[in-house]
Amino acid sequence: MTIIHHGLIRYRLRHEPNSGQRHCQLSLLKQQICRQLPQVPRLNDAAGALNISSRSLQRFLQSNNTCFRQLVSECRHQLAQQYLQENILNIQQIATQLGFEEQSSFQKAFKSWQGCSPGVYRQRSNTTISRSYPGNTLASRQVMYGTN
Repeated sequence: MTIIHHGLIRYRLRHEPNSGQRHCQLSLLKQQICRQLPQVPRLNDAAGALNISSRSLQRFLQSNNTCFRQLVSECRHQLAQQYLQENILNIQQIATQLGFEEQSSFQKAFKSWQGCSPGVYRQRSNTTISRSYPGNTLASRQVMYGTN
């Protein structure tokens, strides 16, 4: 990211109240959080990468009725769903990729997000995929799933 791009992000976080733009800014922040994984994402690191102060980032999040911890949780949830649907990594590898120290911590978090274990979610998503694309091989289903 260039210095100009960082400055633009900093300006937008401070000066643009439009909800569509705020959604975009939250998306940029989520992208930054995802880049920090598998390290445990930290607000100070995300703020630094976006070239704004930690306090400015906290105020921005507060004005959007969210917090950094919630965004980290959302990012982990989205990535967990993606990894489970791709069916390439095992559950331990997914837990590691998402920055969980223990597989059991990941499983507990996933169950709070989805209401089922990662293994059950993977089975359900694979069943849904095979019903949606009868006759396709797993490899072709993964390619098709990645483009949707």
